[in-house]
Amino acid sequence: MVARTFFPKYCRNPIYAVIALILVLVAMLLVAGCTSLFDSTNQTNTTPSLQQFPASYKVTIAQPDGTSKSIKMDTDVYNIGEVVEFFVINEGAGTLKCLNNPPTFSVKFQTSSGKWATRMGTDKPVETNKTYLEHGKSTQVERFITTGWEPNRYRIVSDCGVYREIILRPAPTPVPTVCPQKGNEALWVRINPIDGQYADKKFSIQGTTNRAAGEELRYLVFPSGMLPKDLDHGGEKPLSTRVSEGVCGENVWSVEVIEKIPQEYIIMISAGSLNGTAIRRFTVSAIPPP
Repeated sequence: MVARTFFPKYCRNPIYAVIALILVLVAMLLVAGCTSLFDSTNQTNTTPSLQQFPASYKVTIAQPDGTSKSIKMDTDVYNIGEVVEFFVINEGAGTLKCLNNPPTFSVKFQTSSGKWATRMGTDKPVETNKTYLEHGKSTQVERFITTGWEPNRYRIVSDCGVYREIILRPAPTPVPTVCPQKGNEALWVRINPIDGQYADKKFSIQGTTNRAAGEELRYLVFPSGMLPKDLDHGGEKPLSTRVSEGVCGENVWSVEVIEKIPQEYIIMISAGSLNGTAIRRFTVSAIPPP
């Protein structure tokens, strides 16, 4: 008699064979470490990237003890009026217990006697539902603005049992612009370079002058083939524009121009004297076809 291998009846069905093969493949993936195959849990409170705290400077100061490393900040020194941002992270092996959910904090300042007094928050926060930070977990980002605060050493105290000290310094005073001494300077006006323009398109011509802000400049725009103009005694009535304030006595002016005929033009503008007159040529072209 020939011995036959016994197969259960349900194993002879090809559908059951396929199901069995799928179960074997899933088991192999789990053994290989792909345990997140069916893990759709929303991972929250992971370590925030420090790049979310862009700072124009980074200064660290000596801290009282090692617990301050649990509070992450972009810098330990701030100018008054700046926003302080930080978060607490558990980088230790155990669990970090916070007294509230979400965790709270207070800010203290050092008095002249060396003692710490509360600037914001409460000295003894009321305990509610506690927060437990496992290794690598962190709190949300906390922010407070320092407008109106005094220059001093401050301490951020988290109800997670950690604190970190910072320094507030006066905001730097802007350096005033030092203008050179010019004495009695003759009136002058200048025209900035003018790019090529198109007919029937409004454009602006700008320049500078030492005429005072609010004073009037007279100007004319005319085809370059015409005789030179005299803004004081010419037959055409000149236009005018007002001077706007600039820097160190070099003020600015601007006029709007629109010309319908494509050709070369001249703009002449006067600061009020023959020597204080400027002339510049520019070209107006036909609008190119679309």
